[in-house]
Amino acid sequence: MSAVTKANDKLGDRLRTRARGLSPSLLRVLEFIDANRHEAMTKSAMELAAAIGTSDATVIRAVQAVGFDGLKELKQVLATASGSGQTPVDTITRTVASIKEHSATAVDQVFADHQETFAALSSDETRASILAAVERLSSAKRIGIFGIASTAFLARYFALSLNRTGRPTALFDGCMAPLPEQLLEMRGVDVLLMLAYGKPYKEAMSTIAEARRLRVPIVLITDSTETVMARQANVIVPVLRGYAGHISMHGATFVCLEAITFAVTAEDPPRAISTLERLSELRRSVHK
Repeated sequence: MSAVTKANDKLGDRLRTRARGLSPSLLRVLEFIDANRHEAMTKSAMELAAAIGTSDATVIRAVQAVGFDGLKELKQVLATASGSGQTPVDTITRTVASIKEHSATAVDQVFADHQETFAALSSDETRASILAAVERLSSAKRIGIFGIASTAFLARYFALSLNRTGRPTALFDGCMAPLPEQLLEMRGVDVLLMLAYGKPYKEAMSTIAEARRLRVPIVLITDSTETVMARQANVIVPVLRGYAGHISMHGATFVCLEAITFAVTAEDPPRAISTLERLSELRRSVHK
């Protein structure tokens, strides 16, 4: 169980103040839930009853005995309390706690979150930053691209898109080879685009350090414009990923990368056309 602060631990508070007035069977249910919070958030009353060795009616009575309307309210409270940290479990529980109903509400929330991130993406400030990034990338003979974990997939897609339009790339994602070995390729790039969100982390800082050592300009796409990473960048493109502390959503980042790709392509259409023609020839040769 992740750390829970006293300020938001309603179940723990109510157990401490009401335990003496509970029957042994109800107390046993609540103590099990308190000790197995993540399990309680994902199981029905019947499933909890089977795990505890009691009836589902007893589970509901126990939950109501400490002041909750039912199991649904308790699950929301547990999710909020468990989601006070920064681990993946914390982020998923915070997000689940914000969804009061079922899948339809989840879909609506994703759409609403993306509307906000897209609105921020189309601001004059962000648009100017994207154009500044395009200017840096368009003049480069080879573009380095950094992305780790979930952003590694975006980095790989971006690299593929640029390669198709005649822009050679070097990928720093720690996937096909360890990141230190990949960073040796930094000496061959003219500009580095980084997808780096949240607080500074060692992979990003090592990549920044190598770029600075080789005097490679850095374009940083991030939601944290005041971090030490941002202070090292030559161009910062602010892109949100949804509500802070919830599951990260990359829709706005993907759109930003698409915009950069098309803008870079527009800077030299003959290069893109020539590369795509050659790509078509190679595909025909492979599929003969």
